[in-house]
Amino acid sequence: EYPGYPTGYPNSTDPDPLALQIGNVVSTALQGPSVNMGIAITSSTSFYQLTSGTYDPAPNTPAGHELTFIRETSLQTQQYATVIKNAALAQANLSTLYPAAGTNSLADQLKIVAQLIGGGLQTRVYMVNLNGFDTHNSQVDTGGTHLGEHADLLSKLSEAITAFEDDVTLMGQQDRVIGMTFSEFGRRIKSNASLGTDHGSALPVILFGSKVKGGFIGTNPVIPANVSVNDNIDMQYDFRSIYTSILKNWFCIPDSEISATMLQSFATLDLFTESCTTGVTDLDATGGNALRNYPNPANGSTIIEFETTGGNIQMKLYDETGRELYTILEGTYPAGVFRTELNTGKLERGVYLYSMQQGQHKYTKRLLVM
Repeated sequence: EYPGYPTGYPNSTDPDPLALQIGNVVSTALQGPSVNMGIAITSSTSFYQLTSGTYDPAPNTPAGHELTFIRETSLQTQQYATVIKNAALAQANLSTLYPAAGTNSLADQLKIVAQLIGGGLQTRVYMVNLNGFDTHNSQVDTGGTHLGEHADLLSKLSEAITAFEDDVTLMGQQDRVIGMTFSEFGRRIKSNASLGTDHGSALPVILFGSKVKGGFIGTNPVIPANVSVNDNIDMQYDFRSIYTSILKNWFCIPDSEISATMLQSFATLDLFTESCTTGVTDLDATGGNALRNYPNPANGSTIIEFETTGGNIQMKLYDETGRELYTILEGTYPAGVFRTELNTGKLERGVYLYSMQQGQHKYTKRLLVM
């Protein structure tokens, strides 16, 4: 959707960060085809330093002077710093349910996210984190399973989500925002000898927001009478089905792009009270008459014919798994119908995808190479 990123960004059409994470390193979850598509705010402290234009004092020493210079330069080189700061200054947090600063790191992060959403930042993906769930030991206290590290973490999770939802509701933004929890591992059924649980094959996912259907999807797992520390709960839904459902019914991504991204098709789940209504048409999904090639199957070469209303065009070739192979063409075209020849002589026999990006529309077609 953002061809050529980061070259040419930010611009008048896309002035805001594409994704934003609070943390030291931008997660691989925000990785794009060639570079990371998100930016990181190191911590809630650095965010408030950005919005206030100040930073932690450094000692009055030669090293302290150098540190001050580095911090000033760091603030100045954040290409999106101005729009982030303007959004933060445009909206104050309204909820009184946030815990005291520094007592719940997740709440501190979600407080910033709510402020930026309310302030009009058009960033569509925000990533925050709550560490500490890798509980191989001391997951519970000997006094009861409702006490201990895991219970404390879930309490912080609940407290943070409650305050965030209250905040975006008071701002009138509740129908535009959903939240989702995810992790790279689940837990086993039975505790180990250290009052913890080891990595497992499945875990629950929580979705929250005013447009999320309440209740449970799936069935409560039946725990056998005799289990060992090696036993796992069976996964009921592939996590890619959840991602597919959100991409399709919340972000309104065409089926063809979802299949190319997820590498295959996955069933969608009934997660939201309303289906996507942003007007994505079959033309967006299949290319319609805007994009076609002949002959197809191709043997040596094929002619790709495309129709444009005028503007910048980018056309790329992908293999069947959705892996980008190369750019077929890129440039500015007037309105009309154009043709380009694609040499398929060096491609292995099989199915390929070629797509054309034109403004906010992306058209995709299949190509069979003999």
